[in-house]
Amino acid sequence: MNLFQSLWSWLTLTVFPPHTARRIILLTLIILGIFGGAAAGSAAFYNYFYEGRVYPGVRVGSYDFGGKTREEVKYMVEMKNDHYAKFGLPIIFNTKEGEKQVVNMKTIIADNNPESIKLNSEDFAELALTQGRAGNNLENFWLPITMRLRPRTLDVPVMKDDTRLMQSLKATLMPYEDLAHDASIEYNRLKREPKIIDEKIGQAFDYQIIISDLQKAISSMSDAPVEAALRLRIPRITASAVSVVLPQFKTIVGYDDVTLYYTDAEAKIDIKWVFDYEKLAEFSTVDLDESGRVIFSLSRGKITKYISDEVSPNIAVEPLEAKFSINDGKVEEFQASRAGLSVDLKETAEDITSRFEERNYPDVYALSLAADPAINKVPVSVHVVDPTVETAEVNDLGITDLIGIGISTFRDSHTNRIKNIAHAVKKLNGLLIKPGEQFSANKSAGPYTIENGYLPEAVIKGREIKPEVGGGMCQIGTTLFRMAMNSGLPITERHNHSLVVSYYADPVNRNPGTDATLYEPILDFKFLNDTGNYLLLQTGIDYKKQELRFALWGKPDGRSGSYTHPLVKRWIAAGKPETIYIDDGSLDPGETKCQNAFNGAVAAFTYTRTTTAGERIDQTFDSYYRPLPKICHVGVLPGSLCNGQLCNQPASTTAAF
Repeated sequence: MNLFQSLWSWLTLTVFPPHTARRIILLTLIILGIFGGAAAGSAAFYNYFYEGRVYPGVRVGSYDFGGKTREEVKYMVEMKNDHYAKFGLPIIFNTKEGEKQVVNMKTIIADNNPESIKLNSEDFAELALTQGRAGNNLENFWLPITMRLRPRTLDVPVMKDDTRLMQSLKATLMPYEDLAHDASIEYNRLKREPKIIDEKIGQAFDYQIIISDLQKAISSMSDAPVEAALRLRIPRITASAVSVVLPQFKTIVGYDDVTLYYTDAEAKIDIKWVFDYEKLAEFSTVDLDESGRVIFSLSRGKITKYISDEVSPNIAVEPLEAKFSINDGKVEEFQASRAGLSVDLKETAEDITSRFEERNYPDVYALSLAADPAINKVPVSVHVVDPTVETAEVNDLGITDLIGIGISTFRDSHTNRIKNIAHAVKKLNGLLIKPGEQFSANKSAGPYTIENGYLPEAVIKGREIKPEVGGGMCQIGTTLFRMAMNSGLPITERHNHSLVVSYYADPVNRNPGTDATLYEPILDFKFLNDTGNYLLLQTGIDYKKQELRFALWGKPDGRSGSYTHPLVKRWIAAGKPETIYIDDGSLDPGETKCQNAFNGAVAAFTYTRTTTAGERIDQTFDSYYRPLPKICHVGVLPGSLCNGQLCNQPASTTAAF
């Protein structure tokens, strides 16, 4: 008899007498304990054996990850990513001709771009390793063994770029579509009337469904083609429905112009883009309102392109971080902090479209127009991005903010004029104006000599337009004048030009009146820095826009300044053309040189500034511009003139210079 049999006999005869309930219960517990201990030992050994590895029974589709380490799991998944990147994701569908077609969608659109969709190997490795290890102690003890009998099928997490994925998918499938389109209208500029474009029934894929199915397929690491289907697309708008509303087209488009505008708070001007009848007609299309009624609308594509091409370049700027350095009493490097601006193309397009669509409901439009006469003026929507380094953080002169800006255009200037203007801009840029100092344009930009870098250019000399060194400085004076007024500073000297010159027309109403001439040493432009702080002059030239933009920076003290746009009280006719005969040899006989006529004008505007104490000061600037007729100089032979006139000619045919 072996040891086990002896122990068993002792227990059954001595400890547990036969036929007792106690004996049955204890025997059962002992047997369970023996088997439980054996199972526990096996489970503990099983857990120990697979430490740091995926338990058997963890699968993805046909791929078994049991027994793999973290790195091995990641490797297997990345190999699948490489397969998808190389061969693409197969998609199967019936073409519009009814033939089976299989195409492979590339997950990489272009070289050096990341995949549009891929398996996340890192997250999946973590997920696989937590199977059988994420529960309580009892579950973690038994689950690993039971997973052998009941395997767990997982999905691999997917990373995707929705934009690139849609691009890839459309690039793959769109050639097989036959797109439907609604009936629409096309404006004929020559006939000045719209033409109806018929609707078309088509077939197209439902890309969102395909993307969802692709994600499921790639999550299961499947190579089987994803099924797609071309679906019939019925147009929403028919030509017959458009023909019903077409007679209303001219009325709706012709109500009023629509003006898109942006207010430049720094320059204190509005930039405007006007949509007149022709432009609104060109951009018009048809759409359905919420009730399903056909209405006239604006093409989002055309409007958005227009805003992108014509509006955004005049507004959008990148944010700038502040820079400041001084050398020899002049700011050598200055870059004011500036908030970045970008045009919200979608919102702006929606705003102008919704204003236009209201015209389809005459009663509503009439009420809206009565409540707000400016209903057809639509502001441009912008996004603002603040800089990270502000101007106040980079200097100890108290210069923190923009005080005022002046703008003028030098459009169509001659080469030497532009060079003179640019030279003066360079000399003035970075100039520090001390507290209490009177700024002089001639002192700061002059002298206007060849030695100081200036060139000959046309200037007004009495009744002649003739070259003189430093021509074009009035552009500088005019821009400084507007800047000083927008800054709320006292103007201590200003002279208007003797003639109405287009360069100096007011930026808003194009009238003369807000100009300031410079002619060294007798005509200057001056203003007083009475802010009690340093002012910094920053001058800029934009060759593309042919524009000057001067800015004063300092410390705001509560003052403000603005000016009304000039009004012309009276225009004065230029007068009859005049001929002047020249016999000094400067012109060949018969050679003629003419200068344009200039209408005269009497103009005025009001400069209003509010002091730091809240006092309002109005200053009226009156300007008189003399008329000048067209004058032609004609060369004649020496000795042909008698007292400045052609000999043997009536005096009325000539005019003395």
